[in-house]
Amino acid sequence: MINFSYQAIDDTGQLTSGTLTAPDYRSAARQLEERGLTLIKLDETSQKTAPHKHTSAKGVSRKELILVLYEIVTMLRAGVGLHEAIESQCKSGHSAGMLFAFESMLGQLRGGTSFTQTLKSVKLPIPEYIYYLAEAGELTGKLADALEQGVQQMEYDLQLSSDTRNALIYPAILVLSGIMAVGIMFLFVVPKFSSLLDGDSELPLLASLVLNSGTWVNDNKIFMGVLLGIAIAGSITLWKHSGFRIMTLNYASKTPVLGSWINESDIAVWAKMLGVLLSNKVPLMTALSLASRASRIPWRKLKMSQVIKKVKGGVSLSLALEQEQVITPTAINLVRVGEKAGELPATLASVSRLYDQASRNRMKSLLSLIEPLAILIIGSAIGTIILGIVLAITSANDIAV
Repeated sequence: MINFSYQAIDDTGQLTSGTLTAPDYRSAARQLEERGLTLIKLDETSQKTAPHKHTSAKGVSRKELILVLYEIVTMLRAGVGLHEAIESQCKSGHSAGMLFAFESMLGQLRGGTSFTQTLKSVKLPIPEYIYYLAEAGELTGKLADALEQGVQQMEYDLQLSSDTRNALIYPAILVLSGIMAVGIMFLFVVPKFSSLLDGDSELPLLASLVLNSGTWVNDNKIFMGVLLGIAIAGSITLWKHSGFRIMTLNYASKTPVLGSWINESDIAVWAKMLGVLLSNKVPLMTALSLASRASRIPWRKLKMSQVIKKVKGGVSLSLALEQEQVITPTAINLVRVGEKAGELPATLASVSRLYDQASRNRMKSLLSLIEPLAILIIGSAIGTIILGIVLAITSANDIAV
């Protein structure tokens, strides 16, 4: 048996409240109806479902959220009611923040609030397009389909971020190792030959620069350490600042090689988002607005706002995209075909697949350039140091090189 607290209106129109015990929510509601009460609010108060100490849904990871939403979609497809699907999540082994969120949602759903509104109220780390898809799903009676497509988009976004991050790990380690090797050379190897600077023989320019640099670094270890710490801290602080990241991305998107990769990836995300929203009966203007927010590049967002204005003024989407030159000619042609055939969501999905694959291939090509380039730069730096030392030794011993 479960304890419930309730608020209801009696026959005289007065607000009343109290507690009762019942095996489940429906039995408790039936008891109140038998008493002639009009239910306003009914919450479980037993220890089994008492609120957690947490007062928010903070700390919920995107991976956990994707898994939970997939579980809800599976249950909805199996014919389980929405209330029962959410209630089952309250009894699962999720994190405290997630359990708090679903307990809050369950109480609101029982009070008559829509699923979309309850989802917004718990402030889970959900992209805004999920709310619009959920609302469209509720209106069309296809909530499971809408949620599944939204979760697939979330999964795609997460995979894209993960792939990019993983792809940059090896080059980053390579560059860091090279910097450490050069630092060790300057701190421990070059100073061993600093005595050659005291001789009367004139050293070659390269040898003099290497030995003087090594000596200066060795004499100013503390200063160099502090300077390096400030540089690292400053870089981390700047990178955490969203304005700096946006500015960097905006500039990088206009570079010859890196820009192609960034733009193709961004077009893929935009096309997939727009296609998913349109396939779930989200109005075109709303879908365009949401899809433009999914774009990460500032100049494209600005041009997309102009596209939205033109479409609102009666211009076709393909023509507006062409006038603003916001996506590639190939993508524009596919959008135009989709408009004429009445299959815009399907063609947008094709655009997304095309540019997603192109961006992945571009990423592989870019990384294939980064690795040898990093090795070349690091090898050149170490080779220069070694050459400087060798020149100093041979010059000091009057050996012809």
